[in-house]
Amino acid sequence: MARRFMPVKSGAVLTSGFGPRWGTVHRGADYGRDGGSGGDPVYAAQGGTVVYAGPASGFGGPDPAGWVVIDHPTDDGSGTTVYGHIIREVTVGQRVEAGQRIGRINPNSATNGGVAPHLHFEVHPTVWAQGSQVDPVPWLTRAAWPDQPQQQEEGGTVGTLIGIDVSEWQDGLDLTATGADFCIIRTNYGSAHLDWVAVSHITDWRRTGKPYAYYSWLRPNQPIEVQADAAKTIWDACGGGAGVWIDVEEEGITRTQVVAFRDALRRRGMYVIGAYSRANFWESLPGGEPSAEEGGGKIWVSHYGSRPDGPYRDIYPGDSSSIWLYPLGDRRPDLWQFTDLGRVPGWGKGVDVNAFRGTEDELRALFTGTTPKKEEGFLMALNDAEQKELLDKTRAIHHELTHRFDSRYDLDALERGDITVDQVHSETLMGYVLDNDRKIEDIHANTLPYLREQLVAFLTGKKAK
Repeated sequence: MARRFMPVKSGAVLTSGFGPRWGTVHRGADYGRDGGSGGDPVYAAQGGTVVYAGPASGFGGPDPAGWVVIDHPTDDGSGTTVYGHIIREVTVGQRVEAGQRIGRINPNSATNGGVAPHLHFEVHPTVWAQGSQVDPVPWLTRAAWPDQPQQQEEGGTVGTLIGIDVSEWQDGLDLTATGADFCIIRTNYGSAHLDWVAVSHITDWRRTGKPYAYYSWLRPNQPIEVQADAAKTIWDACGGGAGVWIDVEEEGITRTQVVAFRDALRRRGMYVIGAYSRANFWESLPGGEPSAEEGGGKIWVSHYGSRPDGPYRDIYPGDSSSIWLYPLGDRRPDLWQFTDLGRVPGWGKGVDVNAFRGTEDELRALFTGTTPKKEEGFLMALNDAEQKELLDKTRAIHHELTHRFDSRYDLDALERGDITVDQVHSETLMGYVLDNDRKIEDIHANTLPYLREQLVAFLTGKKAK
């Protein structure tokens, strides 16, 4: 997931928001501090390339005063951001990273209508175009402060993963261009409607190397076994590779049918991840609210709230939302579908957008029913025979280092009768090494200087001291 930062340092506040102001529309958000922020650093909200820098109408000049505009490729989060009333510290064509300092707030109030110095910040969903701006405040909801320490989770992507789910209704969408973190693909709508577009969807998505799963829409008025056959047909055509969610959202479905469909899919060798549903729908199923296990084990909840509309990464309500705490049956959501109006690159209509709080490895494990991959020690790369060989060698080395060996010189002396058995010195190899080291030091410190002195006396005819 692309990193995103506040464009100002911690302590700055919103001084003027997006929307109507002074008889016109303020198409950005102003950030500053009480009394003015002249000279305060300005940071790139996302990584990208500087496309404009310097003087600009409404933002001041001459160069280097004015504005900076950064284009963000898909891998960096997409869109374009504008930083106005600043003194640039970057140049056009320069690559900048998320959170990198790009300038400072212009202390000259004449460049911003005479009000206290501040940063004017804009967000454009695609390229820069006057009138295309969106409110930056929601876009910055989960942004980090660039001057604060950043933490990274072990084992995978930083933060919450944002993905999409698709069906034949998204035929023609280039999934590889969306930048989504994961994708869930429909296999069928009941027994009679097989979603053959799933094959092209999965072919596209596998090129990204990111996690994926499937979902099967359960219908109340069609035979369970036939619906399971339909799901299996498309699942096989796609090459499997991941589990399937049971889509429980059509009026008339009963608790008994959910369990029966779960079992039918399992009998066909498919891993059932869990159930997708709205909380109030799940709670009111005829026969009573099912447990999570009755739907497969995990919960994918659908709750749109105000039905957010906009660039799909920018409209996520956040990890602190109470939706994450509300259980379906006996389990809180593992996945949350928070809108059907997300906007992705290359597609003019809204798509379903979902959030997962965890790492990519954890999500992949959820989708496949496996244990999250952890960093393995080097021993796990050895087979049994190699591990035994290593153990034997380690034990031998330990013996050599810790066992006490009799001195070879003392044994010779014992054989000559010069010493008795109890006078034979024994020591570890390390002890002998240290003893020899001490003797060598003694030679360097005492014997060599003495020999040098004697040699000089011999050569000069002077008496040695």
